[in-house]
Amino acid sequence: MIKRTLSGILTFIIICLPLLTLQGCGGSGNTGSADTTAITAAETEFDPYYGLERKDFNGKTFTMLTRAACENVIYVEEDSGDALNDAVKSRNRAVEERYNITIKSVPKPNEWEQRNEFLATITSSVLAGDGAFNIVQGYAATIGAGFEAGIYLNLNEIDSLRLDQPWWSEIIRDELTVNGILYAITGDIAYDLWANTHVIYFNKVLSDSYKLESPYEAVTSGKWVYDLYLSMLTGLYSDVNGDSKSGEEDSFGAVYYDSLSFDNFHNAFGVPYTRHNDDGSVSLDNYNEKIIAISEKVYDLALNNTDIYFTNGDVLSTRDTALNIFMGGRGLFLHTTLTYSSRLRAMDDDFGILPYPKGDEAQERYYTASRDGRSMFTIPIDVADPEFSGFIAEALCTLSRSEVIPVYHDIVLKGKTARDEDSQVMLDIIREGIILDFAAEYAVQTERAGFIIRDCIQGKQEIASFYAANKTKQETAFAKFLEAYKI
Repeated sequence: MIKRTLSGILTFIIICLPLLTLQGCGGSGNTGSADTTAITAAETEFDPYYGLERKDFNGKTFTMLTRAACENVIYVEEDSGDALNDAVKSRNRAVEERYNITIKSVPKPNEWEQRNEFLATITSSVLAGDGAFNIVQGYAATIGAGFEAGIYLNLNEIDSLRLDQPWWSEIIRDELTVNGILYAITGDIAYDLWANTHVIYFNKVLSDSYKLESPYEAVTSGKWVYDLYLSMLTGLYSDVNGDSKSGEEDSFGAVYYDSLSFDNFHNAFGVPYTRHNDDGSVSLDNYNEKIIAISEKVYDLALNNTDIYFTNGDVLSTRDTALNIFMGGRGLFLHTTLTYSSRLRAMDDDFGILPYPKGDEAQERYYTASRDGRSMFTIPIDVADPEFSGFIAEALCTLSRSEVIPVYHDIVLKGKTARDEDSQVMLDIIREGIILDFAAEYAVQTERAGFIIRDCIQGKQEIASFYAANKTKQETAFAKFLEAYKI
């Protein structure tokens, strides 16, 4: 079931690892529908561990294989005076003291360029059977590459993990579970889940000067829908420099720097690329009536709307330009992530933070996704004591809910960045609606099956022809990826 033979793992490494070739962290709430009273503390005293018992592990070491560039979201060596880093350090110290353990980090480069080397580090450790790592902090975009090799445990079978609780996110757990198997999870254990969340910033000065309806009131009344969003930005393009062509010196209704922000509208509308079936399986469902309608809508927005700034160029070369347009007071809306909220502090105009709009008013909630630059957490199959690994991960995640996430959410975002009380309410709404999509989460492993709207925009191709050209290879890759979930 969850165990694979070492010979099978070795076969995967020899055959598949060379094939992991180029395809495409967070900065410095309630995350699901679980009942937050399911595990209660004593009424007279708050329990930051939510009932997780005290144990003595006699000085045992809890070793984490971490992403070097994003290690600070889970591990900090020393106090630095930075509120967020110190909160992470304080949390880890508290868990060490409560459970008599030592937390150790082994940082390795693990961004896109180092994905093969990072996977090789884990597989080599598993083949050696040395149980070197209790938990792995992986790069969400590429972590699925190890599933077929059978190097990770099924987290749903580790009793010490309380994955139905809100500090993990029941929504994410259910979306990424197939046939009862879950290999990777995230939640409050690392704040980059929230830092990588898609949001919309708006310029309050421009909103007032254009005499627009309050976006805040639209959100809280349930009327913040795509059509209202579109109506607000329509007609706002201005040829500021008078050169008779759209460019970075002009003013716009909305500013984008990559196609992934457009792709997020399918999440915002509550229409996933996958379908979970009653028997626990999952099916690819990235071409249906709803997806087609969303694709056509945002394709037109991205490529045919003169009120939009979007060059469809390389992200690294266009991101700063887009941010500068908004910070210069020449864009009503900016689509990016919470990571960049700290950078916007330097702008002169006041700004606010909004969730993505709903598809229509009948939709009950606001939804958004967290980009795949975030971290995901796995437990290697050769770990000596899976329940110990799960228990300490549970303790770190649980304590983060009261010790780390409030610092990120309240101090870093609310206290320093969002400049009004309404944005604080928006952040709570955004946090409650964070979702992931199985196909998008593992798009790199499935011929980009979960990037269909994104790729249509990048390639300037209508969805019908794009789907026809890619259907077979995506369905084949998706089916092959699901072999890791066979029971």
